[in-house]
Amino acid sequence: MEFDRVRNKIIESCAWRDGLKWLLPLCIFLFGVTCMTVKGCANIFLFLAVLLSLPLLINSRSDRWSLSIFAVLSAPFLVTVLQLSVGMQYVSHKALDAPSRFFLAGLCLFALQQLSARRLAMACWGTWLGAFGVMAWGYISIHVPEYSWGVDASRGWNQFSNPIPFGVYSVILGFLALGLPIAGWSGWSKKMQWCIGVGGVIAGLVAGYFSGSRTPFLIVPPLVLIIILGATAWDARRILISLLSAGVLALFLIMGTQNKLHDRVSEGLTDIQVFQHNQNTSMGLRWEMWRTASQIIVEHPFAGVGKQGYYDEVNARVKKGQAPVIIMAAPHPHNELLNFGVEMGIPGVALGLMLFLVPAGLFLPRIRARDSLIRFSAISGSVVVVGQFVASLLDTYFWIVSQTAFYGVWVVVFAAIIFARRRELAA
Repeated sequence: MEFDRVRNKIIESCAWRDGLKWLLPLCIFLFGVTCMTVKGCANIFLFLAVLLSLPLLINSRSDRWSLSIFAVLSAPFLVTVLQLSVGMQYVSHKALDAPSRFFLAGLCLFALQQLSARRLAMACWGTWLGAFGVMAWGYISIHVPEYSWGVDASRGWNQFSNPIPFGVYSVILGFLALGLPIAGWSGWSKKMQWCIGVGGVIAGLVAGYFSGSRTPFLIVPPLVLIIILGATAWDARRILISLLSAGVLALFLIMGTQNKLHDRVSEGLTDIQVFQHNQNTSMGLRWEMWRTASQIIVEHPFAGVGKQGYYDEVNARVKKGQAPVIIMAAPHPHNELLNFGVEMGIPGVALGLMLFLVPAGLFLPRIRARDSLIRFSAISGSVVVVGQFVASLLDTYFWIVSQTAFYGVWVVVFAAIIFARRRELAA
């Protein structure tokens, strides 16, 4: 009787754990659908994924790569906790919000890699629906006054991300949709995969266009390069010729017709021309913010000034005549690495770099892997990391919870697929 009771408990436990292994991919699927389309859902499905991951952490296994990714995702949260514990002037409990999403996503890594690699990869189809969702938001927010951003309703958004990050993440979602795996498809039907994926790319690009931002289209060339490297066996010469030809064609279409992107590019060129005598432009403001942020880092090289410190430091400098009045309203310096430096000093700049370099070290060398699932994950992970890095040179994203959740979750998901697939191949 005792043996039967123990056996039944083991069977029930296995069934329960198997149920979690279905619910976790569902969370990832719904995260992809809603993270940039429904306010609050990035947090909801991240928190739910963490709760579902906890029982699986008991049997988790780790190696050098999984520990490294967890470490870099946890570090911003732990540094902020340290700043809070020593009573830094410009650090409050609210400063924990954004970096905590990195930490929570990192916890999920140890559970997600226990799942079936294909099941987890199929869950990424949520990004395809998400790409069409942001395209719908872009259209609605421009054409329906109740949902508009600003007074002229000329730029699309999703009600919780301003047009720049909305456009950037829309384009990333579109490119994530390009190489999604389709279970059981082969032969000619496999070609339909690319047709469906191209639809997702177009949806993401249209949403980026609706945003009226230039940054989403600055990340397109490196993302196209990643796709070409992963999907073809072309040599460097052929890739360069293809990129240059596509770039010239795109530039001709943009600048040769009257459209929203044409106007924004022209504005950027004008900003550069008038910079010497007018800094009150998009690029001029950025330059002044970068210069001021660099000065703050030099003066506070070891610990920075904390999350809320930039705004107060800038305003203090304006009063002393050390910074222009035009940058007083900005809450951050519009550059991710400089923002890390302002918050945490020179160690923060290094930490910011590691947030990109460590995942890139996992993904980029594997974008031509023979195994299709590893290749898919490496390409998709590279799209997230490289796209985010290029965009982060011109703005700050990791101070908003939905945006840290976006980066953290997708880095973890694509890393987990690689780890799970390697385990399956080894078995």
